[in-house]
Amino acid sequence: MELIFVAIGIASLAYVFLIFVEYGLTSFMWFWPLFALLNFIMFFMVRYVRKKFKEKKEIPLRPFVFYFATYGLSVVTLLTILAVIFSNAYTRVQNNLDYVIVVGTNLVDNKISKSLERRLDRAIEYARENPNTVFVLSGGRSEYGRNTEATVMYHYMINAGVPDKNLLLEFYSDSTQEKIGFSLMTIHQDHEQKLLAEKVRHHNEPFVRQNQKRDDIIVGVDRPLSIGIITSDFNLFRAKEIAKKYGVTDACPMATKTDELMLVHLAVREAVALFKDRLVGNI
Repeated sequence: MELIFVAIGIASLAYVFLIFVEYGLTSFMWFWPLFALLNFIMFFMVRYVRKKFKEKKEIPLRPFVFYFATYGLSVVTLLTILAVIFSNAYTRVQNNLDYVIVVGTNLVDNKISKSLERRLDRAIEYARENPNTVFVLSGGRSEYGRNTEATVMYHYMINAGVPDKNLLLEFYSDSTQEKIGFSLMTIHQDHEQKLLAEKVRHHNEPFVRQNQKRDDIIVGVDRPLSIGIITSDFNLFRAKEIAKKYGVTDACPMATKTDELMLVHLAVREAVALFKDRLVGNI
């Protein structure tokens, strides 16, 4: 039985090596060597306990029980969170949304990554089918980046034929929480400006129908804004939960696929981030 832990440890090291060869250094890579080490420790501890039982020698069980229980609880918690993430990684079809947030991700040498390209292509596809929707391109400058994610995303969508008037940029955010939060602030500011412009337009109209007071004229759209979120499948559940925290309880989810090699790595990283955000009250 203990050989299972050796197999998991070796597989973890082989996996992080493949990621490094294919993508170079990426965030959260430290997890896999650490996970491999924990599994190798599990192997030696299980073998040690079994050997002592065979020899009928007494050993202090508390440290072993604590380690085994902590390992098991951690793995079960991780698998549970992953199940929640992927059970919510779906796309809901809803046309004519008022706004769609396109969640940015890290650039590769100041260029669009494959993951970000998929998100933008999904946004472009939606823009062609829904020409009145406004897109919020969200993402700031990474630690070593020259350009903001939002700026690079903007040029990509402009080159694809999306009108400038349908694009809003949010380039101050770093984390997923900031990207959703700052994007919603951008949406509300833009919507308020549109309502104000509409009021000014009605105020400047030279004629009003006879016996109709200006106070009776309904200005703007008297309904909640419809908002969508485009991001990778593994990131969608947390993005929606953060939006709920900011009062948007029915954001339309639009998931994009993730590279198969990176899926496990990014999903585990997302599970840890989701657990952390729940602990600190971000969601």
